[in-house]
Amino acid sequence: MTMLKEKKKNIRLHVFGIILFCALPFLSSNFSLYKDHQLSFEFTLREFMGTILMIGFFYLNYFFMMPNLYFEGKKVAFILWVLLAFTVINAIPLLLWPESAFSNISMLTEDFGIYKSKPYLSEIKRNLFRFLGVFFASQTISLNDRWKQSNEEKMNAELASLKAQINPHFLFNTLNSIYSLSLTKSDKTPTAIVKLSSLMRYVITETNKRFVALDREIVYVNSYIELQRIRLDNTAVVTYSFEGYPEEKVIAPLILLPFIENAFKHGVNPETTSQIDIQITVSDTHLYMNVFNLKVPHIIHRDLRTGYGQENIKRQLELIYPNKHELTIEDNEQSFSVNLKIQLT
Repeated sequence: MTMLKEKKKNIRLHVFGIILFCALPFLSSNFSLYKDHQLSFEFTLREFMGTILMIGFFYLNYFFMMPNLYFEGKKVAFILWVLLAFTVINAIPLLLWPESAFSNISMLTEDFGIYKSKPYLSEIKRNLFRFLGVFFASQTISLNDRWKQSNEEKMNAELASLKAQINPHFLFNTLNSIYSLSLTKSDKTPTAIVKLSSLMRYVITETNKRFVALDREIVYVNSYIELQRIRLDNTAVVTYSFEGYPEEKVIAPLILLPFIENAFKHGVNPETTSQIDIQITVSDTHLYMNVFNLKVPHIIHRDLRTGYGQENIKRQLELIYPNKHELTIEDNEQSFSVNLKIQLT
């Protein structure tokens, strides 16, 4: 959905640019000099043809010549292409309507003294300004797209690395939960295995995407919390609430789970009072999540301590939601809470 919006935005920008470029002759000072004169139909056609050729050069350079010549280091071939394009853009209109160039230019020379001599040379000079503008616009946009693509590739590689670290971590913890149920020969073990299967299927099929449907992510969160309730039975007080309408919204996959998983990992001990509160609210533009747990004494392997997972998910938020999220973590002696606000796309 985000990519579709970006494509629509780019199309609108291109359409606006083409309209503006076509209107430039009517907005320029040169046109104001001869707008009251009877210009020939051939002259108008020649101007229109020149504009079409300029636009064609822009897109040919942007989509083909820049990627295949300039970025491939074929600088000599690229320079030759630019010179050839400028020659063709100037030659075609003049070859098709040669008389219009002399008649209208002579008229302007006579009345305003704009062209002193050599009408073809004057025409080339006039077209050179437009050509350079189109050329540098094409270069700038293409270079900017290349820079954005490079940054996107680096960001995707880092995100893939972060997800590769956190996904097995989550699955191993969930498998341990099922293992503890099997040791007690709980009747809930088959149900837990079915839920774990659906969770694993979601992780395998969806987490390689940049964004997923928010309603599917919420179903995934619900299944995980239900699985933990099955495992904990009555040894912890777990409250969970969800409000809002997640339909037609997207979110980064597994961006919420690490905070919820952390509460179950660090906030549960059968020998003492355990309390976990999870609240998720979706508005038209934002998602709000609050996760709270009481701190309880327990032993955790040093490789699974909270800090590692937190730093991982903080970095993911910075990469995926730059300046579009707020994360507040309150860590005191008796409790631990997370408040997360994400601007939905």
